[in-house]
Amino acid sequence: MNTSPLQKSLSRVFPNKAVATAAEVLFLLLLGMIAIALHSKLRVPMHLPGKQGVIFVALVVTGRGLSRLPFAASITCTGSALLLLTNWLGFHDPFISVTYILLGGLMDLIFRVSSKFSERTWVLAIASGIAWMFIPLFRLFLSLFVAIPMNSFSSGIAYPFITHLVFGFTGGLIGAGILSLINLRR
Repeated sequence: MNTSPLQKSLSRVFPNKAVATAAEVLFLLLLGMIAIALHSKLRVPMHLPGKQGVIFVALVVTGRGLSRLPFAASITCTGSALLLLTNWLGFHDPFISVTYILLGGLMDLIFRVSSKFSERTWVLAIASGIAWMFIPLFRLFLSLFVAIPMNSFSSGIAYPFITHLVFGFTGGLIGAGILSLINLRR
């Protein structure tokens, strides 16, 4: 008696998994596009660098928590970067797409490392704040080599780092809260 599965039954499984993965990637890309569109439309000149991190990080953390893909934050931030390349949103920083792609990779790395220590909400929030703080770090690094005015440093160097940390932490806390609510409903 042959107990190996039939070729037909194996070939039926792969398209479903591929379609499910493609749908998940598409969802994450669209989530990133929505996050950066909200970032663009809700810009208010309050002189608080990183304030949009509350919404952006909350959406990225939620997407990463809902996804089973290991690089979900990278995919989400790639969606943001793709929309930024169109220049429809009014951002004038030529390196902003690169910033968001690097941010996604860093978020995945930090989340992977922090999840080895604890799955608690506050650890996720701290990891989110540290990851969001990458933006002023990257801009400071760029300012050493490229003569582009960085308005976020007009109040000093420490101020954008602190505000990005606080807003990223808050966004991570909100994202973790959304994931907790979703898990309670399940």
